[in-house]
Amino acid sequence: MMSQAKKVGIFTVGCKLNQYETQAMAESLKRNGLERVDFSEPAELYLINTCTVTAQSDYSSRQAVYRAHRRSPQAKIVVTGCYAQLQPEFLTGLPGVSLALRNEQKKDIAGIVSALLNHGKPDLSKTTWEGFELEVSGHFKHTRGLVKIQDGCNESCSYCVVPRARGRERSRSVASIVSEIENLSWNGFKEVVLTGVHIGKYEKDGVNLFQLSRDILERTRIERIRFSSIQPEEFSADLLDLIKAESRICRHVHVPLQAGNDRVLKAMNRRYSTADYRELVENLSAKIPGICAGADVIVGFPGEKEKEFEATCEFIQSIPLSYLHVFSYSDREGTAASALPGKIDPKVIRQRSGRLQEIGRGKWQSFLEGFVGQSLEILVEKRKDKKTGKLIGLTDNYIRVLFDGDDGSVNRILNVNALRKEGKFLLGK
Repeated sequence: MMSQAKKVGIFTVGCKLNQYETQAMAESLKRNGLERVDFSEPAELYLINTCTVTAQSDYSSRQAVYRAHRRSPQAKIVVTGCYAQLQPEFLTGLPGVSLALRNEQKKDIAGIVSALLNHGKPDLSKTTWEGFELEVSGHFKHTRGLVKIQDGCNESCSYCVVPRARGRERSRSVASIVSEIENLSWNGFKEVVLTGVHIGKYEKDGVNLFQLSRDILERTRIERIRFSSIQPEEFSADLLDLIKAESRICRHVHVPLQAGNDRVLKAMNRRYSTADYRELVENLSAKIPGICAGADVIVGFPGEKEKEFEATCEFIQSIPLSYLHVFSYSDREGTAASALPGKIDPKVIRQRSGRLQEIGRGKWQSFLEGFVGQSLEILVEKRKDKKTGKLIGLTDNYIRVLFDGDDGSVNRILNVNALRKEGKFLLGK
């Protein structure tokens, strides 16, 4: 009689890059005989892919460990990701944690876990940053495929630990990216999201992001290509023109802002001014009708004066952004910003965050209003809206549309008529 496969529950905190690597690790474990179950179920092993970009990310990562240990006290818990990269000793001291793996060890996850489950702690001394051995053929419970094209960061933003957690910039070969996307297409995926730490700085064998995108268009059958975050100074004119010209490239860009005041941007060690940012976003809006442009904003950076926060609010109101992701500043150990004077009271940070979130909601509502009455092309997602039970479809420009339909519509690209706004969605037919 064959022994029953051991079960592994997996949890991801953080960005699309982490989500991609979680999927790659899950596939590697499956090939080596483990059965993936939902993280809420009992298992022999729990794998937690952590994030440390903010204090909230640290908290979420720790809470995942505690939940796993309460659920199955005898289970082995393995933590990896950026929090594990920077705080391995702390995390291995949490209840049930057997191992804290560095990011570069993710590609060796199958052998590490096998050694852990069968004969104790494995040898972790031989891994390096080199290589892009991680790959995916699908995505657990997701309709869109993520494709990692780049990793690492050479920048020195004063608030950020990503360069220490992810290493130096390195890009994946065009051939492996194209092969993975074509494989995802054969497996039924209609859309891929190109992800990394700095995808705008992709460079491999003389090929940049613009040229890589053309290669993907020419050499794969994927119906939609979406870019994840691109820094303002990394957005080339060629790339903008390609988005305008190619219907298979989604009219959606996420361009981190972080602050709408030049003194604060300089203190953050960002490499652009508010004038640079305005020019880019207005150019995108003018050249590409219907484009959705989103931004990250950090609230409460040390020394941020009230008038500088007001300048950020006024700046955001004055440019054609569609939505905001608002982050409360939190000190990250070892960063230049953590040593700066003028720390902002948490109560003030919460108040300012609420103000910006309200501005972001207003921006999104105005953006949605512009598409009421139009015929929209949507990719129907696997998940349904919990409140209404309706199907959810995603447009190329990042609008989610609720509509009535059956499960046969899932993972198809359909046309719907947008009837009206419904909260943060459109209601379609």
